[in-house]
Amino acid sequence: MLGLKFSRLVHTALAMGTLAMAGCVDRSYDFGDSGGFGDGDGDGDSDSDGDPDPTGDPDPTGDPPPPPPPPDVPGAPYLIDVQFADNLTLALTFSEALAPTTAVDPAQFRLSGAFAAKQDYEYGGYGTFYQEIGQWNGAGYFCEEFCYENCYYDECYEECFEYCYTPPGPPVRVAAINPLPDFPDVLLLTLDNGIGPGVCSQFQNYPEQWVAALFLHYTPQGPALVADNVGEPLAPYGDHWALNPETEGEYIYEYFPFMPQPLLPIPCPF
Repeated sequence: MLGLKFSRLVHTALAMGTLAMAGCVDRSYDFGDSGGFGDGDGDGDSDSDGDPDPTGDPDPTGDPPPPPPPPDVPGAPYLIDVQFADNLTLALTFSEALAPTTAVDPAQFRLSGAFAAKQDYEYGGYGTFYQEIGQWNGAGYFCEEFCYENCYYDECYEECFEYCYTPPGPPVRVAAINPLPDFPDVLLLTLDNGIGPGVCSQFQNYPEQWVAALFLHYTPQGPALVADNVGEPLAPYGDHWALNPETEGEYIYEYFPFMPQPLLPIPCPF
């Protein structure tokens, strides 16, 4: 899986100080590693004997020339994959290399949990529900006892029951945007609060006639655009949700009306 391939690269970059991670959780969870980028055999080496250029004769006293800029791909860039590298980091892969995103506001991106019946389902077309995922990201498990008086004819007695719940956690926001070194078509989004298993559990056990998943939203309305090297901008992706960051829940009639098709749900890591 692509998210697993990014894991080693992301955590190596963090260890070297290349990326700054702003997190408000005690720890981040690494979701494993199935190999790195390299010669395609999954070991991350350039060739079988370890020589990065067995046919050349590099000058040991000089620096190698910088690589040429990646060629432009006709048309605007678009998302082709979104994966969690760990519970604090999203890896976004685009259709082509991007221009630097240092001026892009992280708040132009936002996560949602969304639910909708598929269009070909007999109950489809009623609408799409969006939820702030921090509502499911709380820690701890609390129980409270509630009692009330129950009367039946002339007889009254007290009846009690226990209500258990996990309180909501803080909102989950995108806190930083960083390129993945040596991969100009990849952006890494750092979250301020890492997601936990309570988020992913919300999407389990839905019938197959429903879409229930995490989604990424993006709005171009900000100080700068996400664009390719010739200035072609990334299109909005359900930006109604990113434009209203304080909204905790929202219902919109129709089936994901503002999201590009096909949909790009984010695989849940837990």
